[in-house]
Amino acid sequence: TFRRSGISNFRNQTMPAKRALSVNEQILIDAARIYDLKEEASTDAKDLISYAKYLSRTDAFTKDLPKHLLERAKNMRPPRDRITVLLVGNHSAGKSSFINWYVGEKIQNESVAIETAGITIVRRGKSRVSWKGPQTVSAFTYLEKLAKLEGMVDFLSTEFSLSTEKNFSTVEFIDTPGLTDGTLKYPFDVDEAVMELAEHATMVMVFLDPIGKALVGRCMKVVEKLAVKHSAKMTYYLAKFDTAGDEVDRTNVVSQIVQELQGRVKATHALKLHTIYLPERAGDCKVPNKIDELCQNISREIDSRVQDVLENLSKDCDALSQLVDSKVERNKTAVAHNMRSGLWKAILFSLGGFFLAAGVYWALLNHAALDPMDICQAGDAATESTTLPDGSVVTETKAGPTGENIYCFALKFSDGIPAVVMLVLGLLWTIYMWIVKTKPEPQLSSEEMRKLRAIQDDIKENIIQKHKVLKKRLYEDAIDSNY
Repeated sequence: TFRRSGISNFRNQTMPAKRALSVNEQILIDAARIYDLKEEASTDAKDLISYAKYLSRTDAFTKDLPKHLLERAKNMRPPRDRITVLLVGNHSAGKSSFINWYVGEKIQNESVAIETAGITIVRRGKSRVSWKGPQTVSAFTYLEKLAKLEGMVDFLSTEFSLSTEKNFSTVEFIDTPGLTDGTLKYPFDVDEAVMELAEHATMVMVFLDPIGKALVGRCMKVVEKLAVKHSAKMTYYLAKFDTAGDEVDRTNVVSQIVQELQGRVKATHALKLHTIYLPERAGDCKVPNKIDELCQNISREIDSRVQDVLENLSKDCDALSQLVDSKVERNKTAVAHNMRSGLWKAILFSLGGFFLAAGVYWALLNHAALDPMDICQAGDAATESTTLPDGSVVTETKAGPTGENIYCFALKFSDGIPAVVMLVLGLLWTIYMWIVKTKPEPQLSSEEMRKLRAIQDDIKENIIQKHKVLKKRLYEDAIDSNY
């Protein structure tokens, strides 16, 4: 025995030969890698989670992006590579025994005292190893909120097994403490822990004991609370049914428990109580056993999970592609606006200069009696000489300009008041148009545009092609090749 990095109770076992992965298992693993390339240490990782973080970051375009696409990107998470089955029930209802039977190995102690029972995650791993609470929380991020419950981490653990029984490679079991009445105080809030785990569970299996413990108040209250939000993924099992007595006793037990459940659980479908027991412990018992049906339910849930993962992968690719398109189009609009803004700046700058210059000249002309350009000054008299037939020359003098040209008239008419009003109005209009027309809009840099194009290309040319390959693999596994 040794302890290192939170890992304890290592059991040396001969490593089996590398097994072939099932189609469902391989699809779930490959899909998870599309979302999160964990081996990529680079900040420029090419996976959907990295793309979603980049596209959903807050910038000048965020407010203009479609809200539902932005929320999908912000909440995007890699799919887990297996389904999670949460086992809940009264004490000694056979939860741990079922896990051991399904795995084909004694993982869980079937006689744990209630006082020391905690929450245990059981899943397949590369070696037979046990993890304590801190290592468990660090490895499985969905447990972060659970770990905040007082006293929880000390009673949280993970058991890994090399088993290849049934569909164990694509199933993760969560075994919870048996619920009992009385004065017993648990070291953590069991009810709250179960409710939190149910948020992340794919299936919630309620195990009940036929020997008088199934109807304990605490167990029924937890089941009732679970059914409010998670009724659709809950199934009910009367375990150890081979110990329920004769046929009359068994009928009475089933009837009593079903009646109690129907009074508490508002199910959206007909409530069924499945009777199960472990075949190897029943001997020659001929009591109906639905344990194979339970295993089939797990298999169907795995099939459903694979299809859901592929469907969500397609939707996530579409969402990110649309976000890229939205940003590119928004940037095109911003670039066009800024080009028009530059043109308006040139025009308005010229107009503003003209109005200011005209205003200065108006002031000089009307209040300083200055006329630098001589637009109001009379010109010198012009002379014109004409030679008569007899050879004499006649000189004629003509009057010069009188100062009544249009520019002088416009600036000095009515003491220049109309002119100054027009100049002020023109200047105000220029300022208004400058404010309205020349405000620049933020736009993406060439590097950001390159990044967006790279994301779009990778999604269309790489990720979507991988998605098609996964779907093809699923179809080929299900459909007869001669079909």
